[in-house]
Amino acid sequence: MAEENYVKLQLNKPVTMRFDAFAWGMHKVKDPIFGFDKTVKALAFHVIEVDFNPADTVFSLISTVAQKEFEPYLEADRYKRYKFQMIKTGDISTPPRIMTAIPV
Repeated sequence: MAEENYVKLQLNKPVTMRFDAFAWGMHKVKDPIFGFDKTVKALAFHVIEVDFNPADTVFSLISTVAQKEFEPYLEADRYKRYKFQMIKTGDISTPPRIMTAIPV
């Protein structure tokens, strides 16, 4: 079971997740370069499995690059038929990406 309200990716450590719902929303974040607050569009998933263990948590993406990776899976709830192995590489400004989409 995930211990926090949100799944947080660690640098270069893949995490496998399964989702059962998603929603679009707005999040207030601090710009990592300039330090000011801004509001961004977020894609949030309800996570029911993290690394093959039951979970009840949230995974949120504010990167438009990462959101676009998920667009084909949002159509007709296709994301429900996959487990997604996600990874974050690089620095704080590098968005997470899908390493693998594993059919369930």
